[in-house]
Amino acid sequence: MPWRRAGDSRRRAWGGGVNVEHAAPRVGSVCTGYGGLDLAVEVVLGGRLAWYAETDRHAATVLAHHWPDIPNLGDISVIDWTHVAPVDVLTAGFPCQDISDAGKRAGITGVHSSVWNHVASAVRVLRPRLLFVENVAALLRRGLDVVHADLAEIGYDTSWLCLRASDIGAAHRRDRLFLLYLDKQWRQ
Repeated sequence: MPWRRAGDSRRRAWGGGVNVEHAAPRVGSVCTGYGGLDLAVEVVLGGRLAWYAETDRHAATVLAHHWPDIPNLGDISVIDWTHVAPVDVLTAGFPCQDISDAGKRAGITGVHSSVWNHVASAVRVLRPRLLFVENVAALLRRGLDVVHADLAEIGYDTSWLCLRASDIGAAHRRDRLFLLYLDKQWRQ
């Protein structure tokens, strides 16, 4: 699958250079939603979810059913990340209401989407080797520069791609942006 590297218009395949040493990388998840990104990481990387942080009660019910023994840390705005078990991989699907073309278009500083700041705080403390972020494609215009800058400052390189639900056979377009961040200290 082709990925775009931040600051580079060339397209490349992700694969070489990423070496996750563990047979089953520990995965943490913030703004988990219904857990689709986490399921994908478990399948693709062979990871195991260690904890998640989700406040929506409906989503939390689904997550508790799927991962009954995995703790929900709750609201990421109040978590002391220094007391959270470290993970190899972190996933984040932070709120898109302010970014989406279907929303108010306030951008990443909007009431809902500004949760990004708490995601960045978690990354600063946890320093996972890999970070997967998912959001609407409109993030390209309404905040990707902020996300890239925050993570570059922390020490992460970026690759990204946009996929439509129809690209995998769904009967609707639904453009999504997927970002992969690699902690530079682990790059080989």
